[in-house]
Formats: sequence, C-alpha cells, structure tokens
Amino acid sequence: MVLGLTSTAAYGRTANPAGTAADQVLTWTAGDPIDRYLSAPKTAVAGRATIVFENSAATGNTTGMPHTLTFSVSDPEFNDDVALNILANPGDDQGGRHTAEVTLTPGRYFYHCTMPGHEAMQGILVVTEGGGEDTTAPQTSAKVDGDRNADGAYIGQATVTVSASDDGSGVDTVEYALGADGAWQPYTAPVVVNEVGTHTVRYR
Repeated sequence: MVLGLTSTAAYGRTANPAGTAADQVLTWTAGDPIDRYLSAPKTAVAGRATIVFENSAATGNTTGMPHTLTFSVSDPEFNDDVALNILANPGDDQGGRHTAEVTLTPGRYFYHCTMPGHEAMQGILVVTEGGGEDTTAPQTSAKVDGDRNADGAYIGQATVTVSASDDGSGVDTVEYALGADGAWQPYTAPVVVNEVGTHTVRYR
C-alpha cells in the first residue's frame, strides 16, 4: 500500500488568567460607608470591558446615600483615556445599578467618589497587556513506520504517529481522518492502516 499524509492547521486563543478583554466585567459596589467602596477590582486586562457600578439596597445601601464612580483624567501619574463618571443611588431610575462600556489601556487608573465628604472612597485599577488572539498555526507532524518493499510501498501495515505543539494557546485537540472525505475523529493512539491500496491520512 502507498500512504499519503496531509495536515490541516488549527488556531486558538492564548491563555489569559483574567479572561479575554472582550467579555471582561469589572464591578464596583457601594453602600452606607463614605470612606470606602464595599468592593472594587484591583487588576484588569487591556481592551474592552464592561464597568458595573452598583449602589443599592442589595449592596448594603440602607439610607439612600448617593455615590459616584469617577475615573480621574487630570492626574499625569495615571491613565487619562477613560472619562467615566457614574452617579448611582438606590432611588434612581436604574435602581442604583449602572453599566458602561469602556476600552482600557495598559497602565494605572485612579478612581474615586466625587460626592462632598466622600474623598476617602478611592483606589487604583492596574491594567496589564492581554494575551489576545493566537493566529499562529500549531506545529504538526506525522511519522509513518512499517516495512517497505523496493517500490516504497508498505508491506502488511503502516503505523501513523501524529504529534502537535503550540507555544501560544497550546494544543487542545489532535484529530485525524482516513481518506479524502473521512470524518474527523479524536487522535488518541497511533493509527494503523492495513488494507491493500493507496490511502490518505489527514491530521490536524
């Protein structure tokens, strides 16, 4: 038998512990205290993000106290490209829960509450570079083992061993298919071809 091998590239997304920027949600909460936000993120990944600011009965506001979540754009020590200023209180038309879509860049953002007397409500959000999309194909290869005759055809059977590696997102799955139109199936062990004829093994 004569064996042919073809490879199909597959792509992925690089690993990102903080989640991909496109679906990143950052949440701040406030309540009765005027000296601190009840919760706030410390880090984020550069790129698109949904900012959630909630100051409601659900987050501990029992007095109707208004608060703001404001990103400073006037301090040269911090990023100034997100002009965010959200005023929230339990009695507003959003029930104290507001969202905003922003794009973050690497660096530090200083946030605070602008309500008089609430100056202690402040913090810093540190934004790092994101992993982004992995557009480099994995390295794939196949090795064929078996006895061959003088014409190069395999005698009895041929064993195909497939390997793959990827320095970006890693290899999630290796698959193979027999024939030009065969269905893809998981590669879990070397593939043995033992029927007389010309065969194609595809892998990805």
